[in-house]
Amino acid sequence: MLALLGTSSAVALAGCGGDGGNGDDDDGSTPATLSDEVADEYERATAINGERRDPDSLSTKDAVNYQDQPQDGKQCSGCAYYIPDKNGDGIGACALVEGNIEPSGYCVSYVAYEDGDTAQAVDVPADARCAVCDMKVANFPEWNAQAVHADDTREFFCTSGCATTYYAATDDFAETDADIAGLWVRDFETRDLVDGTSAVYALETDSDRVDDPMRLNPAPFATRADAVAYVDEVDYLTEEDIVELSAFDRDQASQYRGKFLE
Repeated sequence: MLALLGTSSAVALAGCGGDGGNGDDDDGSTPATLSDEVADEYERATAINGERRDPDSLSTKDAVNYQDQPQDGKQCSGCAYYIPDKNGDGIGACALVEGNIEPSGYCVSYVAYEDGDTAQAVDVPADARCAVCDMKVANFPEWNAQAVHADDTREFFCTSGCATTYYAATDDFAETDADIAGLWVRDFETRDLVDGTSAVYALETDSDRVDDPMRLNPAPFATRADAVAYVDEVDYLTEEDIVELSAFDRDQASQYRGKFLE
Protein backbone atom coordinates (compact mmCIF):
# COMPACT_ATOMS: atom_id res chain seq x y z
CA MET A 1 0.00 0.00 0.00
CA LEU A 2 2.86 2.36 0.89
CA ALA A 3 4.45 1.65 -2.45
CA LEU A 4 1.25 2.75 -4.20
CA LEU A 5 0.88 5.89 -2.06
CA GLY A 6 4.45 7.00 -2.53
CA THR A 7 7.20 8.10 -0.15
CA SER A 8 5.70 11.45 0.79
CA SER A 9 2.43 9.83 1.83
CA ALA A 10 4.29 7.32 3.96
CA VAL A 11 6.01 10.14 5.83
CA ALA A 12 2.64 11.85 6.35
CA LEU A 13 1.16 8.65 7.79
CA ALA A 14 4.06 8.31 10.19
CA GLY A 15 3.49 11.84 11.39
CA CYS A 16 -0.14 11.11 12.28
CA GLY A 17 0.70 8.61 15.01
CA GLY A 18 1.58 9.09 18.69
CA ASP A 19 2.60 12.60 19.72
CA GLY A 20 3.16 13.99 16.24
CA GLY A 21 6.89 13.39 16.49
CA ASN A 22 7.74 16.49 18.57
CA GLY A 23 5.93 16.06 21.93
CA ASP A 24 3.91 19.25 21.41
CA ASP A 25 0.18 19.80 21.82
CA ASP A 26 -2.02 20.11 18.75
CA ASP A 27 -1.57 23.88 18.75
CA GLY A 28 2.21 23.55 18.67
CA SER A 29 2.71 24.52 22.32
CA THR A 30 4.69 22.43 24.77
CA PRO A 31 2.52 20.76 27.44
CA ALA A 32 2.82 22.27 30.92
CA THR A 33 4.79 20.24 33.47
CA LEU A 34 4.76 20.35 37.24
CA SER A 35 7.90 21.74 38.82
CA ASP A 36 9.48 21.11 42.20
CA GLU A 37 9.87 24.89 42.50
CA VAL A 38 6.79 26.87 43.47
CA ALA A 39 6.12 30.55 42.76
CA ASP A 40 6.93 33.04 45.52
CA GLU A 41 3.30 33.47 46.55
CA TYR A 42 3.14 29.78 47.54
CA GLU A 43 6.36 29.62 49.60
CA ARG A 44 4.67 30.23 52.96
CA ALA A 45 1.05 30.36 51.88
CA THR A 46 -1.81 29.02 53.97
CA ALA A 47 -3.78 25.90 53.06
CA ILE A 48 -7.57 25.86 53.08
CA ASN A 49 -7.53 24.49 56.65
CA GLY A 50 -5.29 27.33 57.85
CA GLU A 51 -2.09 25.27 57.88
CA ARG A 52 0.90 27.38 56.85
CA ARG A 53 3.39 25.96 54.36
CA ASP A 54 6.95 25.62 55.69
CA PRO A 55 9.43 25.19 52.80
CA ASP A 56 11.92 23.51 55.15
CA SER A 57 9.53 20.80 56.36
CA LEU A 58 8.00 19.32 53.22
CA SER A 59 7.72 15.73 52.06
CA THR A 60 8.82 14.71 48.59
CA LYS A 61 6.15 13.61 46.14
CA ASP A 62 7.68 10.14 46.02
CA ALA A 63 7.49 9.82 49.80
CA VAL A 64 3.70 10.40 49.78
CA ASN A 65 3.03 8.47 46.56
CA TYR A 66 1.76 11.57 44.79
CA GLN A 67 -0.14 11.04 41.54
CA ASP A 68 -1.80 13.56 39.23
CA GLN A 69 -5.10 11.67 39.15
CA PRO A 70 -7.83 11.22 41.79
CA GLN A 71 -8.16 8.02 43.76
CA ASP A 72 -11.51 6.61 44.89
CA GLY A 73 -13.11 10.02 44.41
CA LYS A 74 -10.49 11.79 46.53
CA GLN A 75 -8.36 14.56 45.05
CA CYS A 76 -6.08 17.36 46.23
CA SER A 77 -8.61 20.16 45.70
CA GLY A 78 -10.72 18.57 48.45
CA CYS A 79 -7.82 18.07 50.84
CA ALA A 80 -7.43 20.20 53.97
CA TYR A 81 -3.75 20.85 53.11
CA TYR A 82 -4.31 22.07 49.56
CA ILE A 83 -3.29 25.63 48.64
CA PRO A 84 -5.50 26.76 45.73
CA ASP A 85 -4.24 28.42 42.55
CA LYS A 86 -2.89 31.92 43.21
CA ASN A 87 -1.58 32.98 39.79
CA GLY A 88 -4.17 31.80 37.29
CA ASP A 89 -2.39 28.72 35.92
CA GLY A 90 -4.87 26.27 37.46
CA ILE A 91 -2.21 24.56 39.59
CA GLY A 92 -1.81 24.95 43.34
CA ALA A 93 0.52 23.77 46.08
CA CYS A 94 0.40 21.84 49.36
CA ALA A 95 1.23 22.67 52.98
CA LEU A 96 2.85 19.24 53.38
CA VAL A 97 4.32 18.28 50.00
CA GLU A 98 6.93 19.97 47.85
CA GLY A 99 6.35 21.38 44.37
CA ASN A 100 3.31 22.39 42.38
CA ILE A 101 0.20 20.27 42.93
CA GLU A 102 -2.57 19.44 40.50
CA PRO A 103 -6.04 20.02 41.98
CA SER A 104 -7.00 16.63 40.53
CA GLY A 105 -4.01 14.89 42.12
CA TYR A 106 -3.86 12.62 45.16
CA CYS A 107 -1.37 11.39 47.77
CA VAL A 108 -1.43 9.36 50.98
CA SER A 109 -1.40 12.56 53.08
CA TYR A 110 -4.93 13.33 51.92
CA VAL A 111 -7.30 14.56 54.64
CA ALA A 112 -10.80 15.58 53.57
CA TYR A 113 -11.48 19.28 54.11
CA GLU A 114 -14.67 20.16 55.92
CA ASP A 115 -16.20 23.64 55.71
CA GLY A 116 -15.51 25.69 58.77
CA ASP A 117 -12.05 24.22 59.42
CA THR A 118 -10.22 27.34 58.26
CA ALA A 119 -10.02 30.71 59.95
CA GLN A 120 -11.74 33.60 58.20
CA ALA A 121 -11.57 37.38 58.47
CA VAL A 122 -14.64 39.16 59.85
CA ASP A 123 -16.10 42.65 59.74
CA VAL A 124 -14.45 45.04 62.18
CA PRO A 125 -16.75 45.81 65.13
CA ALA A 126 -17.53 49.50 65.52
CA ASP A 127 -16.09 49.57 69.04
CA ALA A 128 -12.94 47.48 68.39
CA ARG A 129 -9.70 48.95 69.74
CA CYS A 130 -6.24 48.20 68.38
CA ALA A 131 -4.62 45.49 70.51
CA VAL A 132 -1.28 47.31 70.31
CA CYS A 133 -1.91 51.07 70.33
CA ASP A 134 -5.57 51.20 71.50
CA MET A 135 -6.74 53.37 68.58
CA LYS A 136 -10.28 52.82 67.27
CA VAL A 137 -9.81 50.32 64.42
CA ALA A 138 -13.01 51.09 62.48
CA ASN A 139 -11.71 54.62 61.86
CA PHE A 140 -9.11 53.24 59.44
CA PRO A 141 -10.97 51.03 56.91
CA GLU A 142 -8.17 51.25 54.31
CA TRP A 143 -5.41 50.34 56.75
CA ASN A 144 -6.79 48.09 59.49
CA ALA A 145 -5.85 44.47 60.10
CA GLN A 146 -6.93 41.56 62.28
CA ALA A 147 -5.79 38.25 63.74
CA VAL A 148 -7.50 35.22 65.24
CA HIS A 149 -6.08 32.64 67.62
CA ALA A 150 -6.72 28.91 67.59
CA ASP A 151 -9.19 29.31 70.46
CA ASP A 152 -11.16 31.89 68.40
CA THR A 153 -9.84 34.88 70.35
CA ARG A 154 -9.80 37.70 67.80
CA GLU A 155 -7.84 40.95 67.85
CA PHE A 156 -7.99 44.00 65.59
CA PHE A 157 -5.34 46.53 64.61
CA CYS A 158 -5.36 50.01 63.12
CA THR A 159 -2.50 49.25 60.71
CA SER A 160 -0.07 46.63 59.43
CA GLY A 161 2.58 48.05 61.76
CA CYS A 162 0.51 47.14 64.80
CA ALA A 163 -0.47 43.77 63.30
CA THR A 164 3.14 42.73 62.63
CA THR A 165 4.19 43.97 66.07
CA TYR A 166 1.46 41.84 67.63
CA TYR A 167 2.68 38.86 65.61
CA ALA A 168 6.31 39.44 66.64
CA ALA A 169 5.59 40.03 70.33
CA THR A 170 2.32 38.22 70.92
CA ASP A 171 3.04 37.58 74.60
CA ASP A 172 3.17 41.33 75.22
CA PHE A 173 -0.36 41.95 73.95
CA ALA A 174 -2.42 38.74 73.67
CA GLU A 175 -5.01 37.74 76.26
CA THR A 176 -4.63 34.07 75.31
CA ASP A 177 -1.83 31.52 75.07
CA ALA A 178 -3.34 29.92 71.95
CA ASP A 179 -1.35 30.17 68.72
CA ILE A 180 -2.28 32.68 66.04
CA ALA A 181 -4.40 30.78 63.51
CA GLY A 182 -4.88 33.56 60.95
CA LEU A 183 -3.80 37.11 60.24
CA TRP A 184 -5.07 39.57 57.62
CA VAL A 185 -3.71 42.93 56.43
CA ARG A 186 -4.66 45.50 53.80
CA ASP A 187 -2.85 45.21 50.48
CA PHE A 188 -1.05 48.52 49.98
CA GLU A 189 -2.18 48.87 46.36
CA THR A 190 -5.77 47.59 46.40
CA ARG A 191 -6.62 48.12 50.09
CA ASP A 192 -8.25 44.69 49.99
CA LEU A 193 -7.95 42.48 53.07
CA VAL A 194 -5.43 39.75 52.19
CA ASP A 195 -3.85 36.81 53.97
CA GLY A 196 -1.09 38.35 56.05
CA THR A 197 0.71 35.03 56.46
CA SER A 198 1.35 34.71 52.71
CA ALA A 199 1.72 38.44 51.97
CA VAL A 200 5.12 40.11 51.62
CA TYR A 201 6.07 43.36 53.31
CA ALA A 202 8.17 46.26 52.05
CA LEU A 203 10.03 47.66 55.06
CA GLU A 204 9.18 51.31 54.57
CA THR A 205 11.38 53.67 56.61
CA ASP A 206 10.29 57.11 55.36
CA SER A 207 7.36 58.41 57.41
CA ASP A 208 6.81 61.20 54.88
CA ARG A 209 6.35 58.94 51.88
CA VAL A 210 2.97 57.55 52.89
CA ASP A 211 0.17 59.40 54.65
CA ASP A 212 -0.81 56.46 56.84
CA PRO A 213 -1.97 56.15 60.46
CA MET A 214 0.81 55.96 63.05
CA ARG A 215 3.06 57.55 60.40
CA LEU A 216 5.24 54.49 59.81
CA ASN A 217 4.20 51.00 58.73
CA PRO A 218 5.52 48.12 56.63
CA ALA A 219 3.71 48.10 53.27
CA PRO A 220 1.92 44.75 52.69
CA PHE A 221 1.47 43.28 49.21
CA ALA A 222 -0.37 40.15 48.12
CA THR A 223 2.29 39.49 45.46
CA ARG A 224 6.03 39.95 45.45
CA ALA A 225 5.89 41.61 42.02
CA ASP A 226 3.86 44.51 43.45
CA ALA A 227 6.28 44.85 46.36
CA VAL A 228 9.25 44.95 43.98
CA ALA A 229 7.58 47.71 41.95
CA TYR A 230 7.05 49.66 45.17
CA VAL A 231 10.67 49.53 46.36
CA ASP A 232 11.98 50.22 42.85
CA GLU A 233 10.42 53.69 42.98
CA VAL A 234 12.93 54.94 45.58
CA ASP A 235 16.67 54.79 46.19
CA TYR A 236 16.57 53.92 49.88
CA LEU A 237 14.76 50.56 49.49
CA THR A 238 15.87 47.42 47.65
CA GLU A 239 14.46 43.94 47.16
CA GLU A 240 16.31 42.93 50.33
CA ASP A 241 13.81 45.14 52.15
CA ILE A 242 10.94 42.87 51.08
CA VAL A 243 10.25 40.24 53.75
CA GLU A 244 7.69 37.64 54.75
CA LEU A 245 5.71 37.76 57.98
CA SER A 246 8.13 35.29 59.58
CA ALA A 247 10.87 37.95 59.41
CA PHE A 248 9.16 40.07 62.04
CA ASP A 249 10.75 39.58 65.43
CA ARG A 250 11.01 41.97 68.38
CA ASP A 251 13.91 43.84 66.79
CA GLN A 252 12.01 44.31 63.55
CA ALA A 253 8.81 45.29 65.35
CA SER A 254 10.64 47.89 67.41
CA GLN A 255 11.38 49.76 64.20
CA TYR A 256 7.68 50.46 63.85
CA ARG A 257 6.15 50.24 67.35
CA GLY A 258 9.09 50.32 69.74
CA LYS A 259 7.31 52.54 72.25
CA PHE A 260 4.66 49.88 72.83
CA LEU A 261 7.13 47.06 73.45
CA GLU A 262 8.35 46.28 76.97
